[in-house]
Amino acid sequence: MSDPRAGGREAGLERGADEWKRLEPASLAINLVPNLWRTLRSTWPLLLALVLGGGVQIGRDVLVVLLFLLVSLARTAVHFLTLRYRMAAEKLEIRSGLFGRQNRVIDPAHIQNIELLQNPLHRLFGLVELRLETAGEGGAEGLLSAISASEAKALQTALRRRRARPSVDDADDRGEELERNGVIEVLGHGVAEARAGAALIVYGVAQEIAREFWPEALAETLERDGAGAVLLAVFLSLGYVWSVGGALVRYHGFRLLRSQDGLRTESGLLTRRRVHIPAGRVQLLRLDESVLRRVMGYATVHIETAGANGAGGDPDDGQSTSSEAIIPMVAQELLPETLDAVLPGVAESDRLPWLPSAPLAFIPAVIRGVLRWTLFLWLGGHFLLPALGLGRMDELAGIGTLFGAWTGWRDWGTAGWKLSSELLVVRRGFLSRQTTLLPRRKVQSVHIVQGPTQRVFGLWSVQVWVAGARLETPELTEEEAARVFARMGGGGRSEA
Repeated sequence: MSDPRAGGREAGLERGADEWKRLEPASLAINLVPNLWRTLRSTWPLLLALVLGGGVQIGRDVLVVLLFLLVSLARTAVHFLTLRYRMAAEKLEIRSGLFGRQNRVIDPAHIQNIELLQNPLHRLFGLVELRLETAGEGGAEGLLSAISASEAKALQTALRRRRARPSVDDADDRGEELERNGVIEVLGHGVAEARAGAALIVYGVAQEIAREFWPEALAETLERDGAGAVLLAVFLSLGYVWSVGGALVRYHGFRLLRSQDGLRTESGLLTRRRVHIPAGRVQLLRLDESVLRRVMGYATVHIETAGANGAGGDPDDGQSTSSEAIIPMVAQELLPETLDAVLPGVAESDRLPWLPSAPLAFIPAVIRGVLRWTLFLWLGGHFLLPALGLGRMDELAGIGTLFGAWTGWRDWGTAGWKLSSELLVVRRGFLSRQTTLLPRRKVQSVHIVQGPTQRVFGLWSVQVWVAGARLETPELTEEEAARVFARMGGGGRSEA
């Protein structure tokens, strides 16, 4: 049975269908904060240059910063004053812009994602943000940044019922729970996501600032035995803390639910994010199974549609969010069942054996591994270690050669592919293993490609294109590539 309150909300929406509506006045406060934050993020090189260039000068430099802040205030005001929306002819129409006017008409049949977002400021004023993503935009094509919760609910229900399933009840608060992540899983996701490279960059910037303002103190500190290594360990630890904290804020209370009209994810500690993916809109699944995740017995699953594919946002409000739904951690033993519930056909492909890469693909894989790790460890030996006060270790280049050859060999051995009646499945990488599952019904074009290195060894790859994404098989022999091309109903052959 349908919720009578939902019916009442939709009836109210229908009565005022042709009336232009506007954002709530509180959107001025709600949108100002992210706009200011975006300005600060975009101008931090200028602020850093001012500091390193001799400090901020009262007058010219302060006026430059104030100018950027005033731009944020102006953007927020223009967004509120000019944005209007309405339901007309069973479609959502949004107008915005002052000098450059924009009129967007969104057909419910083309919607890939429906997202409801509520951060602390939204909750304070009893408002929500509604985002609609289609396959035709690189971000949120329809964005209403601050409307009442009842208005958002009515819009969401009306858009759902104008799609191909008019009899579906409002299942927003119901559905079968497919996956739930507790605090331990979310914290594990944060640990696995931590990036040491970012911590090294921050460490290097901090050293440059210290050399600029406190050169003697820095030299004295680095002269102590192991002091540089301790400082680096501190920065790496802070990087992990930042990653774990960010995962907890973003994915706390994560749930994945399935109802008659599609999938829904819910997550967030401070900002609660609810993403609805209509039935049949899943474009591909991507599994991240790094070594650390495999040791923990988990995988991270990305559910992608033909929407923004990770590049959300709107030019009017300066906010951004990923269009894809992410399951932070799925236990390996539950992975086949969960994937098959999200994307039918996974169970069939799971029964098929992995087909390997071509034998000669071993050679370019090893060459790539050697070049990558030799260069990385050589740079570490010449630049990073001296900065830590540990001297130079030219032997690291030799270690990189051996380690690179081993990882290249493992990458070649891990690469594999499957082709079932429903899915193309491709697996790559050893240290950062990634598996992609692509429904064959979503394929738009297929190409056989051969790059310069592949020509030397007689290797080929098959590229499969879908809306907003591309999947490439491991390196194959010409005969294998031709068979895959024929089975996929290919449409092109090229040399890169």
